Amino acid sequence: MVCHRVILWVNMITNSTLENPREQRAREIAYKESQVTRMEETLYTVKSQSGNGEYAVSQVDGEWICECPDSRFRNVKCKHAFAVEFSIALRNTVSKMRIEPLENLHECVYCGSSNLKKDGIRRNRAGAIQKFYCRDCHKYFTFNIGFERMKHNPQAITSAMQLYFSGESLRNTMKSLKLLGVEVSHQTVYNWIHKCVQLMGKYVEKIVPNVSDTWRADELYVKVKGDLKYLFALMDDETRFWIAQEVAETKDRHDARKLFQMGMKVTRKKPMTVDNGWTSSLQRCV
Repeated sequence: MVCHRVILWVNMITNSTLENPREQRAREIAYKESQVTRMEETLYTVKSQSGNGEYAVSQVDGEWICECPDSRFRNVKCKHAFAVEFSIALRNTVSKMRIEPLENLHECVYCGSSNLKKDGIRRNRAGAIQKFYCRDCHKYFTFNIGFERMKHNPQAITSAMQLYFSGESLRNTMKSLKLLGVEVSHQTVYNWIHKCVQLMGKYVEKIVPNVSDTWRADELYVKVKGDLKYLFALMDDETRFWIAQEVAETKDRHDARKLFQMGMKVTRKKPMTVDNGWTSSLQRCV
């Protein structure tokens, strides 16, 4: 079954709701592989869900008509007709969102020259990536937008990041990328995420966050390598930016001055208000 996020995209575009069990079952059929087959523009076949056969669904006067008993004898719109409609909507959605190779680039990544030309396509398991040649510095390159040594399409990598950090599993992210024209393993998706998180971590460390004058402080009892410990954290009240954190063995004997010192080092400012009654700890560390 395809990723829930792709299903949500289709639902938003079709603007439909589950009005009856036939529609609900039709969605399940449409989102499975090899259930709905396009024969012609106005003719599809849908596999029977109770046997080994299939039903022909054709378009007549703008409506999809099926040859199954529900449609022929009961004169109702069957799940097979609904499945064809959902399948078409899914295909149209995917075609609009399909990840294509970068076609245009205006400056050389080495010398900044605009005297470029396209010089073929580099192909790999992820698809095709446009190669460029600089007529001034005579160097070849592909455009990876900062993802050095990552041979895949940068759009595929960023799409995978968005899907994963929106709550999708590695395998569901892999399946969604396949629908968008990129075939990679779930291990490759994990490798992308691992590398990009490290890159972003180094970048974030250099940023001075723009936080408010009110911080929130709280503790959480968590398991760290099998042992239960306290996690103390500072968060900006306005932006919800996670400012600093510290792990401690106990709650009552924990000295919060180090945590506030880390917070002020990161933000380069002192809060005016601390919610949760830790103001005394703040006063002791400044």
